[in-house]
Amino acid sequence: MQKLPFKHKLRVYSLTILNKCALPASIRHVKILFYLWPFFIFSMPIAEAKWSKYEQLELESDIQEDMFVNADGTYTSIVESRSKILKEHGREIFAPYRIDYNNQNMQITILEAKTICQGKEYKVVKNMIQDKAVSSLKSGFDTERQIAIAFPKIELGSEIYLKYKIFRKKAPIKNFFGEVLYYTGSYIKSYNTRIQSKIPLKVKVNDPKNVLKVSHEPYKQDTHNIVITLEKPIQEWSVTNERSYFVNKKYRTWVSLSNVSSWKEFAQAFATEYYKVINQPLPKSFVAIAEVAATKEGDEATINYVTSELNKQIQYMGDWRTVKGGHFPRDLEKTAHFQMGDCKDFSAATASILQKLGYQVQPLLVHRGSTANTKIIADCALLPHLGFNHAMLKVTNNEKNVYWIDPTNKVSMAQGIFPDVADRDALLLDHKEGGLIQVPPINPTTSKILCYNRLAIQDNVVNQQGTMVFKGASSLDLTQIALNSSNEALKDFIFYKISNVYLTDEEKKFMDLPDFTSSIVQDITIRYAFQQKNKIFQTNLGSALILDSICYFKNWFENTVSTAPDQVSDVFIGDPCIIENHSIIEKTHIKNCEKLNFKIDSPWLSVHRSCTYKNGNTEIIDIVTILKSIIPNEALQSTAYKNLKHALEGNLQKASIVIG
Repeated sequence: MQKLPFKHKLRVYSLTILNKCALPASIRHVKILFYLWPFFIFSMPIAEAKWSKYEQLELESDIQEDMFVNADGTYTSIVESRSKILKEHGREIFAPYRIDYNNQNMQITILEAKTICQGKEYKVVKNMIQDKAVSSLKSGFDTERQIAIAFPKIELGSEIYLKYKIFRKKAPIKNFFGEVLYYTGSYIKSYNTRIQSKIPLKVKVNDPKNVLKVSHEPYKQDTHNIVITLEKPIQEWSVTNERSYFVNKKYRTWVSLSNVSSWKEFAQAFATEYYKVINQPLPKSFVAIAEVAATKEGDEATINYVTSELNKQIQYMGDWRTVKGGHFPRDLEKTAHFQMGDCKDFSAATASILQKLGYQVQPLLVHRGSTANTKIIADCALLPHLGFNHAMLKVTNNEKNVYWIDPTNKVSMAQGIFPDVADRDALLLDHKEGGLIQVPPINPTTSKILCYNRLAIQDNVVNQQGTMVFKGASSLDLTQIALNSSNEALKDFIFYKISNVYLTDEEKKFMDLPDFTSSIVQDITIRYAFQQKNKIFQTNLGSALILDSICYFKNWFENTVSTAPDQVSDVFIGDPCIIENHSIIEKTHIKNCEKLNFKIDSPWLSVHRSCTYKNGNTEIIDIVTILKSIIPNEALQSTAYKNLKHALEGNLQKASIVIG
């Protein structure tokens, strides 16, 4: 996957819970509570899946914030935080404590920093506070700075006090203010926010635990006063021991603030700047792409040619040193001349070429990613804010057929939707139709993996030969891997995926791969043969074979059944698709094989297994259809999910056949 173009960072430390992680450099960098991403949860022994308990947490914090919002959308915020260290990991956070911010739109000033240990104060002296520029990331230019604070006397039980000022110097859109306060921290004992705004703000609250009190006076005398108080302690950060630890926003506590109530109005403000670039004359190199694309037959071939040729000409690299560069595309001539750009530039260039070819083009912003957490931005009725990290296109032909195009990818797939942008809210940038829309989910019938295997078993050695066919979006991953791998490395990877073990060179008989030189995603057919000597195991009834060992792509199974009784996360099954595995065991009669027949349907996936004996062979057919990529948390207690989990564990997990 490409680097997320609206780049955001994981290591952003500070003190309030305002979410700055949005359209890249201009919005993300400040204000998150005193903690690092909780790496410790991945090394703990598996127990139950639940929110972390108090005794597992590294810090507890009390926070006070006073925010002053100006009429142009800029603001000043004074933050005070007192955090008590509960665990060793809490000590590490402050040695030193770091705050990253972007100097082109933010300024941070440390007002006071000290450690309170056993009732005595130890102040941080000036030479123990460093504010310096840091180098830009590989993916682009930026104006990052980092403050490092070395707190003295850091011991278990010590309290860390920090007071600082944030000045938001520039707003990405003039006279716009939009933020979301997420109460996400190791353990927030108290959090009080006072807001004085020179523009009237809309307020939306999601309080599933009933811990907030929000009061605000009517806007009068050019001032809107809002007070938000955390009335009970809250812990909504770490989830222990779950395969999928991303929690849906509707289960989290947040307050959404914006001076714009309509997403349509918000989208129109962005659309103006995007279409200024899209409507520019095409540079000479882009004209050449358009001329060849016009000779292609069909929309898919035309669009795929445009995106693949642009990727040959333009290298991904962002320039986020200005507010405009962080949120809007550069002029087409600049992109063509320097032959570099980020997702906004790729989208604008593609849109401009396709518009010249007669297509209707509409840029849109999404939150790109493959987990449950990235699929939801506005489903909780958040007010307009900059919560998107990627730009792409909605393209419509003269017959009103719609194509969802992500030009930033190194591969082109106009015939489908990339999984990391499918099935989620998006902001359509258009003066007439702009606003929140839904990018469609992947239709599983357009993404298939078909496996046809023949197994010959002799002297406990399994000789297997077969064919795999990848259709539609299922071809995407292999195409991306192939463009960056040698044929030999690709063969090793596929042999491992088929056999679930590392085969020796002697065991790998042959593999026939297609031509992977094109960056345009196409159906893939792979033929192979290999041998395994340890696939058969012994039972009191004779030699046996685990059916799971002849099936390809089984991550969906583990993802679906690996849940805990008190799970708080959604479950990510996998991308919608159909997986068919046809296995013929030659010259073998499996007694009572029909007892292995099995079928289960659910709203999220269906599984069908049939076993038959005919023409002297035993044939086993497994068909798995992933209908939806996510099982929402609230469904995990439903009868439908419990039946699904029970049926899969009882019929598939250890199913085996005795072969004599």
